[in-house]
Amino acid sequence: MRWMAWEYFYWLIAVPLVIAGGVVALWRRQRAVRKAADWTLFSRLAPERSLEREILSLVLVVFSIVLIIVALARPQFGTHSRLVKRRGVDLIVALDTSKSMLARDVSAKRTGDRMRRAKMEVSGLIDRLEGDRIGLVAFSGAAFVQCPLTSDYAAAKLFLRAMKPGAIPVGGTNLSEALRAARQMFENSRGGSRSKVIVLVSDGEDHEGGFEEEVGRLRELGVIVHTVGIGTRIGEVIPDKDGHYMRSEGKTVMTRLQEGTLQAVAEATGGLYIHSAAGDLGFEAIYDLLSRMHKSDYESRVETVYEEKFQLFAFLALLLLLAATLVPSRGIVRGGAP
Repeated sequence: MRWMAWEYFYWLIAVPLVIAGGVVALWRRQRAVRKAADWTLFSRLAPERSLEREILSLVLVVFSIVLIIVALARPQFGTHSRLVKRRGVDLIVALDTSKSMLARDVSAKRTGDRMRRAKMEVSGLIDRLEGDRIGLVAFSGAAFVQCPLTSDYAAAKLFLRAMKPGAIPVGGTNLSEALRAARQMFENSRGGSRSKVIVLVSDGEDHEGGFEEEVGRLRELGVIVHTVGIGTRIGEVIPDKDGHYMRSEGKTVMTRLQEGTLQAVAEATGGLYIHSAAGDLGFEAIYDLLSRMHKSDYESRVETVYEEKFQLFAFLALLLLLAATLVPSRGIVRGGAP
């Protein structure tokens, strides 16, 4: 036997209080009777009174409360096996973690940077997934797998929260490395869905080039790449840790959205390109595309299922409560008084 909601057992602390309250109520009733008349005389005047029945009623109520608490704790015993199949899409979000993601041009009031807004949108996307597997890739000048493909959404969000600009020591932005890391994750994953998608979130400032080869390999694997261009075409300065702005060779560094690269990646794989500045990053449109994709089986396993038995205890508690209400507090007097 196991308990799925054992925390309800804390309510058993209230059972002694119920017993104490019931005993005190009976004691006060008996004391009031003794004060009103002599007990021998009262027994002759009201022979139908029955202390034993009142005690029995209290005992039945107490046991019913205990059984209700046991039912709420959801006891499970007895098992059976069932075949569980998981259906969905394999999704990898490749998130740019270069220092340009510190720019504050995606917030109308410039109170949040690109990275914070992107992580919030990705987190919202994870919340809406149902059965799909998700993986995370962090990249700047290099790329690494932040979270392997998993259907454990809580774990994925934990890894997402750990992503931050400048975490990768290699500076710059290398889209080829990001796409290569995502491709290798698909190739190395066990099983997997036939529907594979990459969501690439970046400002498109590719400092290395050579992404075309990786795009071709992804197209051969049938991977669709949706790209989200984050930032403005005008450009934005990048704040540093000291509250100033990043400078290079005596000049303030500006980061601008390079849409051409992101559009080329999306078009080559049959994906969607979305430009985002202030406001929504476009993940709503991406989720709509994911929900319309073919979801294939990527995992089948036999699962042992424990059977819920709370109904039995709830039924017994109901019977005891019914019995408690039917137990008369007065006995049946046969014949007349002496």
